[in-house]
Amino acid sequence: MFFRKNSKTFNLPETLDGCRKGKQSAQKKLYEHYYSFAKSICLRYAASQQQAEEMVNDGFLKVLENLAQYDSSRAFEAWFRTVVVRTSIDYYRRHHLKGTRIDLEDAPELEQEDDLLETISAEEILRLVQQLPPAYRTVFSLFVVDGYNHSEIAEMLQINEGTSRSNLAKARAKLQEWVKLYYPEYRKSHV
Repeated sequence: MFFRKNSKTFNLPETLDGCRKGKQSAQKKLYEHYYSFAKSICLRYAASQQQAEEMVNDGFLKVLENLAQYDSSRAFEAWFRTVVVRTSIDYYRRHHLKGTRIDLEDAPELEQEDDLLETISAEEILRLVQQLPPAYRTVFSLFVVDGYNHSEIAEMLQINEGTSRSNLAKARAKLQEWVKLYYPEYRKSHV
C-alpha cells in the first residue's frame, strides 16, 4: 500500500511479536511503517498538524498497549485504523466536548449539491474540513469518510442522533459555502 515505507524489509508478524515482547526496535519499526497511515486518519479529525501529531502518538500508544487484543486472523490495518479512529474520538471528547452538548431532535436535512465537493482535490477538501468546528469536523469524518451511521456516531460521541444529523448537515452546508467562496471557478461552471 502507498503508506508503507520499506515494504520489502518490513515483516509484520515479526514486528508485532517484537512489540508484544516490549522491544523498542520493533515498536520503532511499527511506528515508522504505519506513521503515514495513522497521520492520514488523524488529519481528518484534527484542526491542525499539531493536533494530528498528538492523535497519532496517542493512537500508537493505544495500539501498543492493546496489541494482545489484536486477532491475527484479521487484517492488522483494519484493527489499527479502528484504534486510531477511536483515539481521535477520545481526543475530541477530552478537548472539545465539554459544555458543547446540544440535543436537537430530528434536525432538518439541508439541500446539498452532490457534485460540489467533487470539483476540488482531496487535499483542498482536507484543508477545508480542518477549518470546520470540532463537532462538525468529527461527525463529518465519521459519517462521510469512515462510514459510521448516526446511531454509532451518537454513541461514540455521547450525543443525540439528531445532533449528529444536524452537525453533518451544518458541516456539509459550511463546506459548500466555502467551496463557492474560495473556488469561484466552480460557481462559473455550475450556474
